[in-house]
Formats: sequence, C-alpha cells, structure tokens
Amino acid sequence: MATQRIVVGYDGSCDARKAARWALDAAERTDATVELLYAYEWPSYVPAAAMMPAAAVYPDADTDDAVGEMLARAIEAAAVTHPGVRLTTRVEHGTAAVALAQRSAEAALVVVGGPRHSAVRALLGSTSASVGTHARCPVVVVRGEPRDTDPVVAGVDDSPSAGLVLGFAFEQAAVRGVPVRAVHGWPVPAGRDLLSDANLCAVATERRRLQAVVDCWRRRFPGVPVSTEIMVGAPGEVLAEAAAGAQLVVAGARVRRVLRVALRPSVGRHLLHRARCSIALVHGAR
Repeated sequence: MATQRIVVGYDGSCDARKAARWALDAAERTDATVELLYAYEWPSYVPAAAMMPAAAVYPDADTDDAVGEMLARAIEAAAVTHPGVRLTTRVEHGTAAVALAQRSAEAALVVVGGPRHSAVRALLGSTSASVGTHARCPVVVVRGEPRDTDPVVAGVDDSPSAGLVLGFAFEQAAVRGVPVRAVHGWPVPAGRDLLSDANLCAVATERRRLQAVVDCWRRRFPGVPVSTEIMVGAPGEVLAEAAAGAQLVVAGARVRRVLRVALRPSVGRHLLHRARCSIALVHGAR
C-alpha cells in the first residue's frame, strides 16, 4: 500500500468525513497517499413529453467554486490532524460509483462512507454496493465508532478468495495491534439433525480446512493473535453476527448478475445491510 494511493469518495457529508478520517489513519500507518475524489452527479432536465433523455446540465462556475472550497477545507483539516500524510484531490464528472470503480484500477484501496441501508436500497443497490462489486482493489465502507482494541473479523469460506480475505484481515490487524477472528459459516444440510454423526463429521472437516488456511497466514504474521470459529448458519447471517464488537469485518466480493444479486444477495451485500462496523470487501483478483 505504501507505493499506491487510497482513494476516498468524498462529498463533504458526515459519512464522507468519517471515510476520509479512516483513510488518513490508514495512510499514516502505511505511508500511503490519500486521494479525495469528488464526482459530479449532475441531474438531467427532461421535458415530460420527451421520449429521449436530455443532455446533463453542466455545473456552473459557482458550483465549481463551492466544490473547490469544500476540498480545500478538507485539505486544511487533514494538515492539522494528519500532518505527515500526503493528500491530493480529484474531481470527476459522472456518477460516484463509476468514477471510484475506474480509479480503483490504480489504487491500493477505495474507501467510502456508508450508513446501514434500508431493505429497498439493499435490494436495488447503492454506491457502496456498486463499488464493492466492480472495483479492482479492496473496498472499505466506513461506519460506526469502534474502539481501537476491537478485533478484525474475517469471513472465510471455501472459495479461492478465502486466502486473500485472511491476508487483508491480518494486514489490517497487524498495523492496528489487534487480533484476528476467523469465522466460517456452515449451514446445516436440509433434513439433518444438527448433532447427527454426519453433521459432526462435516463440522470437524470444516474446522480442519479453516485451521489450515489460517495457519498459512499465522506463520506470516506471528505477532497477530488469531482465533478460529465455526458458526452454524448462513454465511452472511453468521458473519453479520460475528461483526458485532469488531472494528472491521472482511469478506470476499464476487461479481454477480443483476438478477442473482436481487434474488440471492451476496455475503457482502448482506453485511452492507446488517453490519454496524466498517466492512472491507476483497476481490479474488487482488
């Protein structure tokens, strides 16, 4: 992360300021550069009878000045709170989700602010969900007010990205001086009793797999305490439950078709809807 930048979606709102503080803290620990990105999402004015959308109205000089002043205030504030962090600004014309996804190709991390969403927004999508799906680097959605001693929770499944999720969790825990809690959600097969011999054997197998992938990263980060846990239930549900009391929960991000996203929400989308702490979504292409 030291040779790359942390890109923050910034619009001056309370959530954006929290995201900027999170990014500045991370950059201070890792010597990264922070970029505050503002995107014009300018409305189009369309006559009621028109069959084709009109061209977007371009921001005027007053709006440009207001955006410039907002970013200047952010730079001044960061110079006081994080004087050693390199900070730049960037203005794009287009939707925030598209601009952030494009910038992610040259970033080590994308950071956005985000309160928990309503059920409707969780279903239809949001900037956080869109960036988490399409970004080419890990995405952190900042929320909550965690304690510095809270652990980092990692959701570990059977996908190829499980190692990357754990790696990101260990990296974040190492620079914060906190433990990692590795959690695997195991749904009980339909028609089986929870304590049947078949289920007990299956849980033991899952535990060995989880321990094996955790041990790989434990050897790379010997100073980071780590615990492992098999939780019975759907992965999204148990990970949201495990996130209570964490400062960051890390999960894999997968690209899915729109219909499948609507009908079968991913673990990442479940966390965006349920988790109260900050969320990191890590892509398999990292």
